[in-house]
Amino acid sequence: MRMDLGFEYYKVFYYVSKYGSLTRAANVLMTSQPAVTRTIHNLENELGCRLFTRSKKGMELTPEGRLFYGYISAACQQIFKGENELSNMISLENGAICISATETALHCCLFRAVEEFNKAYPEVRFKLLNNSTIDSIQALRAGKIDMAVVSSAPLQAEPPLKIKKLQSYHDILIGGQRFRYLEGKKVTLAQLKDLPWISLTSGSITRTFLDHHFTEHGLRFDPDIELATTDMILPAVRHELGIGFIPAEFAAEDIRQGNIFQIATEEELPERDILLVYDTEYPQSIASKTFQKFLCRS
Repeated sequence: MRMDLGFEYYKVFYYVSKYGSLTRAANVLMTSQPAVTRTIHNLENELGCRLFTRSKKGMELTPEGRLFYGYISAACQQIFKGENELSNMISLENGAICISATETALHCCLFRAVEEFNKAYPEVRFKLLNNSTIDSIQALRAGKIDMAVVSSAPLQAEPPLKIKKLQSYHDILIGGQRFRYLEGKKVTLAQLKDLPWISLTSGSITRTFLDHHFTEHGLRFDPDIELATTDMILPAVRHELGIGFIPAEFAAEDIRQGNIFQIATEEELPERDILLVYDTEYPQSIASKTFQKFLCRS
């Protein structure tokens, strides 16, 4: 058996094993799927055994492949760690960070953080993608982004993904001039059930959160208007189309100006968290690592 294979062979094997997908590995390595396929075939020929089998789930390791991955994974992680330590000696010039974030995370946390970070590191470029929590985590697992900043009910993520809480936020119920008679009162959800409600479409994490909250209090949540994005709820309330829950940060300026008001309810919504999620096995640039630390300190 020849032992003069280059590191790139093992690197390709590592990412195909990690993601169980030729396409995902190609995305991370910034190459083509055929190139990854050729490399795997060449590696198998040189080693004299099959490392993968194809299935509906993707690329699955053979027993020989699993044994080999145990050694290659440890070696690659040490090499990546060494590269990252070396990158700490390099300045934050011309860095780029790709983040997928939910609307709430953008408005309540990320926009402000990026603005402040760029004051200190003006050469770092950001690519911000607005996606749901589920889509953001999928993009992270696929190696398409450096990190995800999401807002949701409690989120579970298995290693190698790691979650860090950045801050908490809470939703408030708002109404326009049409419902001013409720201002200054504390009412129950049951007293409001016949009013026109505005919310996100069914299936979203926020909508599921609200459905569960109403169910806990013996009510069914059946909004009259369903919108695709959170930032559309505020103008809908301004136009007197109904009442709706929205993160407090979204509504602060309109409440201050008197365009809308907060409706106090007996049954307050539980707080939710804005979370940073990243892949501990994904090699991070110095810009990305520095921004992660900045987020956690902010």
